[in-house]
Amino acid sequence: MSVKLESAGKACTHWDAKAYQQFSRLRQRPVNELLDRVELKQPKRIYDLGCGTGIATQLLAKRWPRAQLQGIDSSEQMLDEARCLPIKALWKQCDLLDWQPEQPADLLFAAAVLHFVSGHEQLLPRLLGQLNPGGCLAAHMPDWRDALWYQLMLDTLEEAGPGGKPLGPPQLREAMAARPLLSLESYYRLLSPITRTLDIWETEQLQVVDGKSPIYDWVKVSALRPVMQGLKDDEQARFIYHYLMRVHAHYPPERDGHTLFPFKRIFIVATV
Repeated sequence: MSVKLESAGKACTHWDAKAYQQFSRLRQRPVNELLDRVELKQPKRIYDLGCGTGIATQLLAKRWPRAQLQGIDSSEQMLDEARCLPIKALWKQCDLLDWQPEQPADLLFAAAVLHFVSGHEQLLPRLLGQLNPGGCLAAHMPDWRDALWYQLMLDTLEEAGPGGKPLGPPQLREAMAARPLLSLESYYRLLSPITRTLDIWETEQLQVVDGKSPIYDWVKVSALRPVMQGLKDDEQARFIYHYLMRVHAHYPPERDGHTLFPFKRIFIVATV
């Protein structure tokens, strides 16, 4: 079992395209919901920020087949998977903080990526400034900071070291406890003065997932990546063992074998 734990930990230090696809149907659902609120008729230039394996990019290409479409992601492995899609799109490896569009956008689409970036007070106005007049920023962000599974992760970092001591450096625990997302009211106050129309809402979906450790399988390719990157190999194995124990205790399978996984998201659609 320790060998499996160690290999699982190492797999979480980078973006794992195959593992990310495991729940592609559930990951696509908020993308559809976000797209339904975008009212652009014929955007000429679309950037899919944090495109990953292209789950959203496919839908963008289907809705606006004549648009110039480019997927942006920091992971070459994710982009390699996206390049296999039968769609007309360009792909670029770039960190979102360093990214600048070659030309202003008609649509910036950001599905499940902006929550990884801090400083939304500066980030979102900067993105809006990269739009053409009438352009749109559409984003959805998992709001997991108050989720039980996230608190279990923080508890594991604090208590799973030898003798009940913390795991990893203090900076890691501080970073994971930080909250980059703002309240809905704060997003409104930030964006309403610089937008023409603004739509902000939050959802909570009861995701029904399957597998031996479906909660861990979901978060290991996203929220747990910075944890794995900040821990040494022996700490990774110890973290995974204790985290799985906590998750299994708090998220037991239902009688029908499924596991219930409540999940909150914030949505923003802003036009300039």
